[in-house]
Amino acid sequence: MRRATAAPTRCDADADADAGAPPLRLVFLPFLSRSHFGPVAAKAAAAADGGEAAATIVTTRHFAAMAPGSVPVHLAPFRFPGGHEDFSLLPSEVSAPAFFAAAEDALAPALAEAVRGLLREGSSAVAVVSDAVLHWAPRVARECGVPHVTFHTIGAFAAAAMVAIHRHLHLREDMPDPFGVDGDFPLPVKLRGLQVNEEALSHLPLFRAAEAESFAVVFNSFAALEADIAEYYRNLDGSSKKVFLVGPVGAAVSKRGDGTGNGGVERDPILQWLDGRPAGSVVYACFGSTCGMGAIQLRELAAGLRAYGRPFLWVIPTAAEVTEQEERASSHGMVVAGRWAPQADILAHRAVGGFLSHCGWNSTLDAVSAGVPLATWPLRAEQFLNEALLVDVLRVGVRVREATANAAPEAVVPAEEVARAVGRLMGDGDDTDAAAARRSRAAELGVAARAAVADGGSSCGDCT
Repeated sequence: MRRATAAPTRCDADADADAGAPPLRLVFLPFLSRSHFGPVAAKAAAAADGGEAAATIVTTRHFAAMAPGSVPVHLAPFRFPGGHEDFSLLPSEVSAPAFFAAAEDALAPALAEAVRGLLREGSSAVAVVSDAVLHWAPRVARECGVPHVTFHTIGAFAAAAMVAIHRHLHLREDMPDPFGVDGDFPLPVKLRGLQVNEEALSHLPLFRAAEAESFAVVFNSFAALEADIAEYYRNLDGSSKKVFLVGPVGAAVSKRGDGTGNGGVERDPILQWLDGRPAGSVVYACFGSTCGMGAIQLRELAAGLRAYGRPFLWVIPTAAEVTEQEERASSHGMVVAGRWAPQADILAHRAVGGFLSHCGWNSTLDAVSAGVPLATWPLRAEQFLNEALLVDVLRVGVRVREATANAAPEAVVPAEEVARAVGRLMGDGDDTDAAAARRSRAAELGVAARAAVADGGSSCGDCT
């Protein structure tokens, strides 16, 4: 394996083949959440399709339906009260710890069964690659006698910042607000206390202990984006643990264009609508697989998009969240609700000039990989850290809450602030030069993302 900062000349899989090493069998274990399942499953497909290794995904029947066709699935029986199968869709009144416990009860024995089955078949090179939140997976791998790799579905910046905050500031009564991440952190970043995920920090020692049992840690990211942060993370505990950047996986890594050349498959109506819009004119708004906004905020968001007065495409995950206000989109806007939307293709379309986003890591990577600047509107978890990376470090984003910096994250953002932020993103009024600079930086990152996953790129083979 290579360090993430190395400049590879070819994939490790080729070198292993030259040396006559036994074929590698990777068992991938994603968490039971759509946002987590996607990148882990995509990496399994990349390993299998690229000939790097034979891959298997251990998951439930619900998620097996979303698995890549090229990767076999080892099914785990899963039962949870109320029939809930996807953590990202879990109602707020349902116990999250109970879901995690049920997931462990189902996935742990299935993982052991899958690994031992491969060993019985005579496979001598078997390894487990599991989602970082499944802290028990390294123990199962150890009991089976195989190495384990931790796969983070968040970025290295967010993961490293949480560790730094926990080590130096967590639970300090005199913690300033805003506060700077500790002195040896490689980037000068300031955060507000309300932006720190206390629940994640409380579980951090458990996850870090699990990482200590892993052979390596990988992030769905790439060297041009987070190489310095990966190096910092590697040296955090003095262990010089292997840390690799293997992405972007499951992101828009094609050149920006009009989305044609799809092998004769009928084009999505969303893309057809974009075809009729001028280059760089459309604002794309989407807040992930779960919107996380109340009815009042949805109305203000709808009013703000209409008030902006330019073409917009707004994707809402469930039809139930669409009110009359959202349905009354202006003549130059398109609202899509209650259906899957091809986000990577949308962001890669020439008509899209900006992305109004919740800053989830998958969406962040999609935007960065497509070279599209963002208006950032984090809602929960590590999204506030991703916003800091996008706005303060990479300088490819503008904050929606810029004028309401002292407000709590759940405070309603009025329509006029939404319209103002989108205008800044797109370069209206006096912000033309700043917007052009953001577009230029975003485009450079898009080029770097494509290079990272090309033959010989920095992410080539890092998971093998």
